[in-house]
Amino acid sequence: MEQISINLTIEEVNKILESLGQKPYVEVFQLVNKIQAQAEAQLQAKKMREQELNQQQNTSEVMVEK
Repeated sequence: MEQISINLTIEEVNKILESLGQKPYVEVFQLVNKIQAQAEAQLQAKKMREQELNQQQNTSEVMVEK
């Protein structure tokens, strides 16, 4: 099956999940799980990038102070 990428805010994704929650579980659980897994992976990757950037900035500040 062909795939596409869609950019949504967290609030928009939560609204979609909320709407899907109104449907019978058996009809939507795979889609809900897929959305949640992809969102979690993206948020985790973003968090790791931010931590790496902060570490780089902190290292640069320490080197300047010496």
